[in-house]
Amino acid sequence: MGRHSFNSILKSTVSYLSWTLLVAVVIYGLFSLIYTSDKERALAEENAYLKEHYDNLLERSNLVDDVLDGLEARDSKIYNSIFDIDPPSADALYGTDPEDQLERFYADSEQQLIDDSQAVVGELCLTAAQVDRQIRAITEQMEGENFSKNNFPSVIPLRTFTIAQTGATVGRKINPFFKSMSMHGGIDLMAPYGTEVLSTADGKVVEVLRQGRGLGNMVIIDHGNGLKTVYAHLSDIYVAINQKVTRGKVIGKVGNSGASFASALHYEVRKQGRAVDPVNYFFGSLSPALSSEMLLIANTTGQSLD
Repeated sequence: MGRHSFNSILKSTVSYLSWTLLVAVVIYGLFSLIYTSDKERALAEENAYLKEHYDNLLERSNLVDDVLDGLEARDSKIYNSIFDIDPPSADALYGTDPEDQLERFYADSEQQLIDDSQAVVGELCLTAAQVDRQIRAITEQMEGENFSKNNFPSVIPLRTFTIAQTGATVGRKINPFFKSMSMHGGIDLMAPYGTEVLSTADGKVVEVLRQGRGLGNMVIIDHGNGLKTVYAHLSDIYVAINQKVTRGKVIGKVGNSGASFASALHYEVRKQGRAVDPVNYFFGSLSPALSSEMLLIANTTGQSLD
C-alpha cells in the first residue's frame, strides 16, 4: 500500500513538473514574440540599415556597370577603327585574383565593406564620367576632321624588328659625342646599315634634307590632324617633297649620316609640333606585353645614339 502511494506521488510530481516546464516554454515563446531585448532591437536595426544600403549600392553598381559596358563598346569601336584589332583586356594587363579579393572582403566588418563599396562606386562614377568625356572628344575629333585610321602612325617603321633593337626614346639623354645631357626628340631603332625604312601611315612628304650634320639625311611626312613623323640618319632617300605616300611604303634606308654614333633609325612622332614618345604609337605592331617591355627599355636607356 505504501509502495503504491509512493509511485502515485512520483507520477504526480513528474507530471506536474512536465506541465510546468511546458507552460514555462509557451510563456517564454509568447513573451519573446511580444517583447524584444535591446540586443535584438539593435540587430534588427542593423539588418534594416544594411539592407537599405545594400539595395542602394546594388542600384548604383548596376548603373555603373551599364555605363562601363557602354564605354567599353565605344572604346572598342574607336580602337578597332584605328588599329584593326580588339583593345587589350585590363585583366590580361594587370591580372585579377578573385579568391584573394573574397578573402579580404570576408575579413572586413559589414560597415567597412559598406564604406569601401561606397568609395569604390564613387571613384568608378568619376572615372566613367571622365572616360566618357574623353571618348566624346575623340569621337568628335574623328568625325570633324575626316579621320582615317590609315593616317595614324601606329606601326614600327622597320619591316623586321625585335625588342632588342630598342634604343633611347624621348627625354633628356646622354649625348654620345659630348657626354652631356641633352634633349632627345625621338627614339633610336637600331638596325643594320641599308635596312628598309617604311612610312608608318598615309601622308604627304613635306621635307627632305640631305646633310652631313645633325639628323643627317631626313624625311618628314605630314599625316594630317596635327601628326607628323620624322625619319633621320638615312643612307638613301626614295621620296621627294609633296609626294604622297601610303603606310608601308619604302621611303629610304637605315644609315649613319649626320651626327650618329652607330647605324640606326632616329624616328620621331610630332603631335601639334611637339615630340611625343613613339612607343605609345606602336600598338599596331606590338602586343600590350611587348609594348610595356619596349617602353621600359626605351625609357631606361640613358644614352642616345645621336
